[in-house]
Amino acid sequence: MNNEKTTKHSSWEFFLLRAARAISLTGPQYIKINDRYEQLQKILSASNDPILQKAHIFPQGSMRLKTTINPVAGAPADLGTIDADAIVWLPNAKGVSADTVLEAIEKRFQEGSRVHEDIQPLRRGVRIVYADQSPGFHIDVTPARPRSWNDETDGHGMLEVPDRETGWKASSPIPYADWLHDASECQIMLEHYVALNKSQSVADSATIDPLPEYEEYQTEDPLRASIKLLKRHRDEWAISTKNEKSRPISAVITTLATHAWLNVASQSRQRPFTPLEAILEIVRTMPDFIQSNGQEYMVCNPEDSGENFAEKWNRPGEGTAYQRAFFEWHKSACQALSLGLGTYSSVETFATAVKESFGIGRSFVDEVNASIPANWTMPGRPSGMNRNSASMGALFGSVAGSDQSQADTKPVGRLG
Repeated sequence: MNNEKTTKHSSWEFFLLRAARAISLTGPQYIKINDRYEQLQKILSASNDPILQKAHIFPQGSMRLKTTINPVAGAPADLGTIDADAIVWLPNAKGVSADTVLEAIEKRFQEGSRVHEDIQPLRRGVRIVYADQSPGFHIDVTPARPRSWNDETDGHGMLEVPDRETGWKASSPIPYADWLHDASECQIMLEHYVALNKSQSVADSATIDPLPEYEEYQTEDPLRASIKLLKRHRDEWAISTKNEKSRPISAVITTLATHAWLNVASQSRQRPFTPLEAILEIVRTMPDFIQSNGQEYMVCNPEDSGENFAEKWNRPGEGTAYQRAFFEWHKSACQALSLGLGTYSSVETFATAVKESFGIGRSFVDEVNASIPANWTMPGRPSGMNRNSASMGALFGSVAGSDQSQADTKPVGRLG
């Protein structure tokens, strides 16, 4: 790779990693959501229902995985709010029907919550919408109980969750989160030195699992950066193509991306990757880890084969729409994650493409261009088009200097 292509590669790498942080939760948002988790625990603790005694609530999904993103501005329905999920572990729900547990949870939160909107019943729990924030957020609360052989406490091990249509279904949220955490710490041989801040999980409390500390939450690695960017692109794609209902769910994206990350880690022992190369390879190879037995698609929880995140793909009638949506979205995502390596006629046209793919405005593009070394090729621009050449063009009415040497500056190869 010549030096101009190298600096363009590095500037787009910097752009994506900076974008992953930009779409993440802010500190005040994180504090507010954490406060709502604590309120939910208090509501449960005040219940006299025997089913809800000794209930233990803990974050699951993106909040536990540290992959939550802010919503797309002006997005419709649930796409316009932050998605924060929780599990309510119920040790006293053994032998109780799924419908009874769902009724108990819905009744408790209807009685105890003080939100403006009604509690919304979901297929496997309830949704509590906090619309008093901007952007708003919702917490999908799913009850769960340990499986018959599981004697672990506070939600650890294999669980099952109630489903309004099929009864109890397998689910193992904590083992899944541990799998992703371990995968994210898997070392990739990088072409440049990368400083990754490693973090430790905080200890569980007796009645509620706390969220990770915000500083820990914000720590970036190529895996979580990829997941955040893919989820944001998924939302933009779903809105623009009117696929809101059949868009790929986060669990499918996260699972496939993590499998691909582990494969990249293995490949890197033979050939080092740059962080950008790792991200692009993760995205490209995601479909390789979809399994099929000829009748059903499977994207299973690696720690619980009974939990198939792609189960909607196999539903009679509507399953085809979910399958098609995933593969169409994936094709678009591959293109979006390579935008900055292409050549656009102006900053404006590049910024428009970024906006359409990630919902990030022109001001962010300008901020990145102002942050990279002045003799790096800017993302999305012709080779050699950098701040130095742009300044000279403004002074002399041409692109003089666009072919100038950039040999004095080397890519930093550092994340974030």
